[in-house]
Amino acid sequence: MLRFIPQILKDCPVKPYILIAFYLTLAIHPLSEAASKEQFGKNSKDKVIAVVNGSPVTELEIRVFYNRLPPQYKKISYQKIRDKLIDRIIEQRLIAEAAINKGLHNNKIIKAHFAAARRSVLNEAYLSEIIKNQLSETKVRDEYQKSIALQPKRVQVRARHILVKTKTEAIKIISLLKKGINFVKLAKERSIGPSSKNGGDLGFFSEEQMVPPFSKAAFSLEIGKFTLKPVKTQFGFHVIKVEGKRRAGNENYDQAISKIRNNLLDKIFEQSIDALRSRAKIEMLGDVSKIKPIR
Repeated sequence: MLRFIPQILKDCPVKPYILIAFYLTLAIHPLSEAASKEQFGKNSKDKVIAVVNGSPVTELEIRVFYNRLPPQYKKISYQKIRDKLIDRIIEQRLIAEAAINKGLHNNKIIKAHFAAARRSVLNEAYLSEIIKNQLSETKVRDEYQKSIALQPKRVQVRARHILVKTKTEAIKIISLLKKGINFVKLAKERSIGPSSKNGGDLGFFSEEQMVPPFSKAAFSLEIGKFTLKPVKTQFGFHVIKVEGKRRAGNENYDQAISKIRNNLLDKIFEQSIDALRSRAKIEMLGDVSKIKPIR
């Protein structure tokens, strides 16, 4: 098997000539210089790195090749894999030239795959341009805020606590907190609860997730405040400090951004395709008149 075909494609059930056509397409029909520079940044230099039988290999072409590698290959940094990419591109050029010399580029099947690969690159370039113009961080943020507004207004609290066996111990801890002793430090030193190693951090929780006395005390506190009296439960005596509040079930921006972005991309894609279809003259030949666009 050809050395420039990644291992991931070696076991692929696609016929070898299709794979070769794909790689020849990358070698002979890379992204346009304008599209590539837009993708990699305006400061990218189209510096000639090598010349193969009079045909230049540029830095820009190497970067384009790297960008189109399967994700697992891009775990390796560009600089570490750059020399190997140059070698692969040189091999591609040599094989492509050999194929052309044999007239393989005139083969109908190969031509069809060239055309399909070219359309694929153009599709990618067109949709990237649409997305760049229509999808912004502001739009993603607005969608996030809309989703927040539609969710229930149940509140969750983030709290720390210090659990001790006696009321006297809890009162002493409250006294130390009033003097400015750090809550996290006291939790690690004095708390007998399993969260002591985390400074008493319980994370966010809903009212029903804790026993009633604990929840009542925690949900009545303002952010940054701690209980001035020990809170008794079946586990012992607690001193509680609230560090945050949020609406229950709401994902934060970082958690939700991927989902929101994908939804917006789907909408942009569908709207773009619908607009193109509405302006196009499409004739369905044969027994395909009932076919509808797949969504």
